Amino acid sequence: MSNDYVAIVTGANKGLGFAIVKDLCENFKGTVYLTSRDETRGNEACEILRKLGLKPEYHQLDVSDPQSVQRFASYIQNKRVEILINNAGILFLKDAKEPKLFQAEQTILTNYFALVNFCEAILPCVKEGGKIINISSSSGHLSRIPSADLRKRFMCENLTLNELNLLMRNYMEAVKNNEEIDEGWGDSPYVVSKVGVNAYTFILNRKLSSKGIIANCVHPGYVMSDMTRGAGNVSPEQAAKLVTEIALNSKAGGLYIWHNGDTVNWNGPDPRGFIDGKI
Repeated sequence: MSNDYVAIVTGANKGLGFAIVKDLCENFKGTVYLTSRDETRGNEACEILRKLGLKPEYHQLDVSDPQSVQRFASYIQNKRVEILINNAGILFLKDAKEPKLFQAEQTILTNYFALVNFCEAILPCVKEGGKIINISSSSGHLSRIPSADLRKRFMCENLTLNELNLLMRNYMEAVKNNEEIDEGWGDSPYVVSKVGVNAYTFILNRKLSSKGIIANCVHPGYVMSDMTRGAGNVSPEQAAKLVTEIALNSKAGGLYIWHNGDTVNWNGPDPRGFIDGKI
């Protein structure tokens, strides 16, 4: 396969993203791009992999910075993107001291809007047969949104990206007005952000399937990482195996895939009850 064929992983200088890059370097017959906000840390991560005999390429990318996104999109425009894995994201833990509105805005802007904007910028480079994977979470299951009306709006088969963007802005406005609980959004910005990511994935798959491109969202498990302060029950290396397998071999799109490889119903019962054995 030509070196013009590439795989891209965002937020990849450590944790799950780093482990995915390592797996892809070992199994993908093309160039794997490790990207990160911090250029020094990204280059250091690449050097670790090079010492293992692998050959990642590095490019700085902050998905929340439009100029950084544009620079990367311009750099990659003449290459053929076979695999795009949107992994970059943030999580405020329950003891976070930042104000509620700040947490909500940063979580939605980073986990949802930045992912969408970056993905849309790269889409012209994703060719027939390409795979897009959005890293989701058990928090992205639709049952985590209390309001039946909101769930119905997210589930609409004709939901457009503009309508989804408006839903996410409505959530931030509800938090600003201290009305998110009354309006049925629940109390977790992370949940709303990952529900948004899943909804976008399904919109993306409908949009691209006629071009031979598939998009899936994956809950990789409760991954041990800096983001969770080391908590979790799945190592980054274990979680990466599933993501890489889907990236390389999945034949179907529009799926919400659980950490054990099962496809779960986004609008069904909370999968944690019958898969993880806990609510």
